[in-house]
Amino acid sequence: MNQPAESPRSQSALKRLVIVLIAAVVLVIFAYGWTVTDIDFSVTQQPQRQQNVGNALQELLSPNVFEQDYSIQNTTTAFQMTCGEGFTAPSAQPSADQPYIEIEPACGSSGDLVTVRGYNFFPNALARINWIATDGERRIRQVVGSEEDNFVTDGSGRFSVQIEVPRIRGTNGETHSIEAQGRFPVGLPHLSETTGLVFERMIETIFLALIATTISILPSAILSFFAAHNLMRPVRIPLGNLLVGFTLIPVGYFLGTLLLARLGEVALNLGNGGIAAPAAGLIVLFGAVASTTRIRSSALPPAGSPFRSILMTLLVSVLVVIVIGLIGGIALVIDRIAADGILGYVTRFIGSIGEIIQLILVPLSGIVGAFAAASIGGALTHTVLRQITGTASHVLGAALGALAGAILLGIAAAISLSAAWLGLLIPVTVATLTSPILPELYRRYAQVGPRPAGSQRIILTILSWLGSVIGFVVAFSVMDITRSVVEGVLPPRHVLASLAGIEVYEYVARAMVIGAVVAGIIGGLRGTRANFAIGSVLYSITRTILNALRSIEPLIMGLVFVIWVGIGPFAGVLALTLHSIASLGKLYSEQIETIDSGPIEALQSTGANRLQTIVYAVVPQIIPSYIAFTMYRWDINVRMSTIIGFVGGGGIGFLLQQQINLLRYRDAGVAVLAIAIVVSILDYASAAIRERYV
Repeated sequence: MNQPAESPRSQSALKRLVIVLIAAVVLVIFAYGWTVTDIDFSVTQQPQRQQNVGNALQELLSPNVFEQDYSIQNTTTAFQMTCGEGFTAPSAQPSADQPYIEIEPACGSSGDLVTVRGYNFFPNALARINWIATDGERRIRQVVGSEEDNFVTDGSGRFSVQIEVPRIRGTNGETHSIEAQGRFPVGLPHLSETTGLVFERMIETIFLALIATTISILPSAILSFFAAHNLMRPVRIPLGNLLVGFTLIPVGYFLGTLLLARLGEVALNLGNGGIAAPAAGLIVLFGAVASTTRIRSSALPPAGSPFRSILMTLLVSVLVVIVIGLIGGIALVIDRIAADGILGYVTRFIGSIGEIIQLILVPLSGIVGAFAAASIGGALTHTVLRQITGTASHVLGAALGALAGAILLGIAAAISLSAAWLGLLIPVTVATLTSPILPELYRRYAQVGPRPAGSQRIILTILSWLGSVIGFVVAFSVMDITRSVVEGVLPPRHVLASLAGIEVYEYVARAMVIGAVVAGIIGGLRGTRANFAIGSVLYSITRTILNALRSIEPLIMGLVFVIWVGIGPFAGVLALTLHSIASLGKLYSEQIETIDSGPIEALQSTGANRLQTIVYAVVPQIIPSYIAFTMYRWDINVRMSTIIGFVGGGGIGFLLQQQINLLRYRDAGVAVLAIAIVVSILDYASAAIRERYV
């Protein structure tokens, strides 16, 4: 028997009930948030707080942009202490252009009130009354009925105020003087000293933000391609080639720092002999490159040969390191040129580049050597690995996986020795490695196809998460991460062995054993011929790094860099650069993910490789948005540098903090006004550039 269908009225009532419940939950959440944030409007009604905020806003909105030079003019008249017989009040000498005062009465005793009238003073100007005793000491007299020592003349330059005769012992019968001091403006108003200082700091802030934005463009653009899911998702590589390349990276880095770095240092040291030596080195280098390009193809291994690839990789690696070394040497030579003005700025800038190259030449050579070794290893083993099938493929995969896993976990353990919470890198890495083990076993024994059904997909997902949890818990327990996380204690550095002068700690060795076991299992299950989604791994790693950097406030980064490099704009540049790389990398990558896939598919159909596809199909679509995002980031960095200045990161923020701490709100108002003007100008300039070129 069929059940009666639910009536529309009951469905409508159920929807209304759900809406009411959702609204109630939202109301409770908002009410809790209101309470937690301690919002209390009764505090704002307190008279003292209202007066304080009113005074602060009044001064902030009255910035000390201009100032006026003043001349102080003094006018005095006599006053008799106690009115004796025969005393005659002095008569004022009126003048048409000189200030003068009249007092009434012209004599009196301590505590009496005296009226002082002034004439021919500057209109609406500050003035004050001084009492001058016989000893010549001036005493400022407060105006009766006012809490201020100063008063303001009227529009005609006159005033009439009352003062009290000071109580000074032993002055009966003495003649004192009453002095009126008035301020008279001299010349035209001009920019204040505060404005000049703010202008200098604002220029520093603009260039601080500009340099930080400019430096961050290249690394952000590079990272954005790795953080774009639509570009990295299709990238796959045979697991055997990946493992061979990864195991050769440490070897290549060691050889790069040992051999390539020496070539780079030789090229760098050519700069010590003056400009002629680097110039000669460049001529020799370009001659070698030209000679290499003119070598007949018959003298080289045939195209497609692994030996040709090895030869070209070695040649390119050597040339890259030598060119970088020569550039550094020439930069150091230019730095020694004594110059002033704009040329001096240029020489110091180029010299700084040379110092940076000299500083990073060894690790940079190691990186070049690491990539060269990985490339050479892939070229040598590519053909061999393709021919290995069956059990041999899985055995070789297990061996290569164990070696690569040991290296990976060894690196993670070495990093974790520098900070307690970095020890979590080990269980996280193990969890990532163990996640495909259970799904792979299920695929084998349940005979799951390449495209599993809905229920099988759910099972595979559950098994993947279960494997990750098991791997994390086991690694966390074996490595004893609890003490590091809870107590902040670094792992013990017990030396287990010493290999070629390198000390191997027990902690690192234990992590390497775990990595070898886990990666060996997954390598044995997959085999060397299995495709590995290297693109997805790079995408996840890059996104994690960008998210981690972006989650740290630039204020915290600025504080850390101030400790490292000291107070000044350099710390601000470093903090803004690091945060800009994370932010621009995210914005750039999201723009890549929204591009039209049509040009990409068209180029790929013609046989274009990945690099050609990116250059001709991706880059033209993203350049306009990259320009817009970069201009917007410059705008953000200008405003953000204000906050970084509060921790000593240089720029106008440092000056603004000093002015606020000293309660000089009028001077602080100048800095706030300058920030608003510069941000508005940058916003309009950015809009004009986008409208014209984007």
